[in-house]
Amino acid sequence: MAKKKKNQRADGRLQKSFTYNGKRYYVYGHDKSEIEQKVYEKKLELKENKEQHENPTIETFFDRWMENRRGSISSATLRGQQCHFNTISKIVINDKAFKDYRLAEVKADDIRVIQKALLDSGNKTRTVNDKVSFISHIFHDALIERYIDFNPCMPVKPIKVTEVAARETIHRALTIDETKTFFDNAKNSYYYNIFKMAIQTGMRIGEIGALKNSDIYDGAIHVQRTITRSEDGSYYLGTETKTWHGKRTIPMNETIAEIIENQRKINRMLDGNVSSINDLIFKAPERGLLMATPVDREIKRICKRTGIKHFTCHGFRDTFATRCIEQGIPVKTIQELLGHADFGITMNLYGHVLDDTKEQAMNQLNIAL
Repeated sequence: MAKKKKNQRADGRLQKSFTYNGKRYYVYGHDKSEIEQKVYEKKLELKENKEQHENPTIETFFDRWMENRRGSISSATLRGQQCHFNTISKIVINDKAFKDYRLAEVKADDIRVIQKALLDSGNKTRTVNDKVSFISHIFHDALIERYIDFNPCMPVKPIKVTEVAARETIHRALTIDETKTFFDNAKNSYYYNIFKMAIQTGMRIGEIGALKNSDIYDGAIHVQRTITRSEDGSYYLGTETKTWHGKRTIPMNETIAEIIENQRKINRMLDGNVSSINDLIFKAPERGLLMATPVDREIKRICKRTGIKHFTCHGFRDTFATRCIEQGIPVKTIQELLGHADFGITMNLYGHVLDDTKEQAMNQLNIAL
């Protein structure tokens, strides 16, 4: 019987141990060459694991960052952040994709390369600034967790915005003449009551689509939830509004009450007389969830037919706010009707309308002396 070699296991394989960062590891092989190869590979693996723990790649840290945020922010927000990362992660800097860089090796100039690449890809300046701000958010959290000593996005200046704000284009408020023309030509549309509901209440389309019979009581609409999107992009009926302040009460006037009753009549014709207090009031033509895309498509069709400059369903919300300001409703009240978190948001969006009303007010002012 052959004599057993030192460090030889019962199965005939050789064993070797080594210490890495104060911890002992063992490798096994059939000969000295195999043992040395396995020691080399194990040390590389340990070094990589240590690097990934102490100085992970952008992709590794982002995956951890996203996992930590699940449950604390909405799935729609997570989806948007994942889309941002998918775009940015593939940008190549010095022959290496951004996602493969280690956190600590990213410099301000690398962020500027990303900024330029996004702009050259046809993104609007506002979109580029939003995406760089998103990257900065990730590095800010990495700084707090002490993975890095400096946020490389800090020295990078935002690009000067040159495009016309959305409130002047697709999110613009309709003029009184445009409003009349649009609704005169929308009477035969399935979405007619939805259009009217949006412009008469300032509600978002997702909020209108999530409105149940049980949300109408005490002469008011109680906004409790919205239609939202999951991380995979599918739509579902949420349990919350877009923001905490989105939960609000909108008093009903005769016009709004009539819109709701007319829609209920349509529902009875399409769904039968069986109706539950938990039924949705405004549904898609196919009787599923109401979504903004087909609503916008119908708006575009009517605009093309009438010659009205294109806008989206959000334009009804802006039109509601603009008419409120023009008719002297206090901005604080408008803030609450729209479900804005604070006064500043309302002023940033609609403060320009006040310039016109201020001019009218000064022209009408007559102080007796």
